[in-house]
Amino acid sequence: MILDGGTIRLRPLTLDDADAWLAGEDDVMARGFEFPRRSTIDDVVGAINGWIESWRHEGGVRKWAICDAATGVIAGGVELRPLAPGEVNLSYEVFPPWRRRGFAAKAAALALDYAAATMGITRAKIKVLTDNHASLGVARRLGAEYVGTEPSDRGATFAVFRCTLLRR
Repeated sequence: MILDGGTIRLRPLTLDDADAWLAGEDDVMARGFEFPRRSTIDDVVGAINGWIESWRHEGGVRKWAICDAATGVIAGGVELRPLAPGEVNLSYEVFPPWRRRGFAAKAAALALDYAAATMGITRAKIKVLTDNHASLGVARRLGAEYVGTEPSDRGATFAVFRCTLLRR
């Protein structure tokens, strides 16, 4: 499922994207997702295979590459992951050369529109480490409501936001 957002385009990842995805990951991204270590090519290939299978079998996880519409270059990713009936977790990552250009907010809005229209989702949860100011800004730009904090698995603190989605 390709989603067009003007300056960005969302498309499912393929195995041909593995090298570009690995090259895009940096310490900021690893810290933001609390990865235990930096990814290897095997980690990336495994993740992409899982995302491909979810799309193929209409599983609950929807992961897109965020691509610059003009060049097709992968700038990051956005994911919807089921939590409860009618609710998904929204996550997003943008690779260093593309940060601070609005790509995450545009991609997240497209993914949430898809969730409401195609998956029947009515709520989204966004968890952001409290020191990740860029991601906190994305949640706010989406109109998400801050609902509190919760501990992360690694002892940090997440700010938790919720969005109510409207069917279009």
